[in-house]
Amino acid sequence: MHARKKGKKVSVALKLDISKAYDRVEWHFSQSIMEKMGFPAVWIERVMSYVTTPSFSILVNGKPYDMIQPFRGIRQGDPITLYLFLLCAEGLTALLKKAESNGRINGVSICRGAPKIANLMFADDSLLFCQAIRAEGETIAKILQTYAKASRQSINFEKSSAYFSNNTLERQKGQMLEILGVHEVDQFVNYLGLPTLIGHAMYNTFSYLNDRVWKKLQGWKGMMLSRAGKEILIKAVAQSIATYTMSVFQIPLKLCNELEALHARFWWSQVGNERKIHWRSWDKLTASKKEGGRGFPDLRAFNLAMLAK
Repeated sequence: MHARKKGKKVSVALKLDISKAYDRVEWHFSQSIMEKMGFPAVWIERVMSYVTTPSFSILVNGKPYDMIQPFRGIRQGDPITLYLFLLCAEGLTALLKKAESNGRINGVSICRGAPKIANLMFADDSLLFCQAIRAEGETIAKILQTYAKASRQSINFEKSSAYFSNNTLERQKGQMLEILGVHEVDQFVNYLGLPTLIGHAMYNTFSYLNDRVWKKLQGWKGMMLSRAGKEILIKAVAQSIATYTMSVFQIPLKLCNELEALHARFWWSQVGNERKIHWRSWDKLTASKKEGGRGFPDLRAFNLAMLAK
């Protein structure tokens, strides 16, 4: 007997754009979410009193007018605001999880045997994943409609976009775009400040780190800095530019070497194309001060340590 070969599933990633997300949070919705999640009544009462008590005044020609009492929204800038919005977004996550458990939507997995992912969310940055079929598209559209109606969030479909897998037919793309009401993109440029698609040419993908460090060092070239000042700037600023990226991706060794070369040129006061003697190799400068170095991190080792963490 010969097993029948299954066709590859076609999937779609939907990136949502929510207009004025924090200003539109419905207070009753936030309270209901906290009650559903089992928070103590006393704690909910205190949080809601913090949310519902603020008032605003508008200055007209330098004079404040009558106080305005809002009836929805949460103040931005306060440390607790992000967590309150995450509780609000938990309503959308719960609807997606319920649909996924009922088999109405199927997420995507990065490899065979890996768990499927139906959504990725960080505050108001949302990515939804499903199969590119009518039934799942209609389920996603209904979930978004339900969430928007309950939380009073306004999803900007004109700025929202969809990315399809390579094996998706044009007929399927048109069908999903019509149901979801969004437009198609070749790829998402970035998500949370990082590239979303990493191909074989990883050096080209992360070359922006080289440009950022070079621009930062160029801004310091005219400064009369001591050795201690240069050391602090290299450790605290120049090397920290790549920290966030290194905590998620393993960048190419060639790029690590180029970044270290930029640091070395700045350390030895080399400006532009001029050449100056590097009295010690960078490998020795990365050694600890007890061992005669300057304690500059080895970027390759630092990258691996961040990924292990």
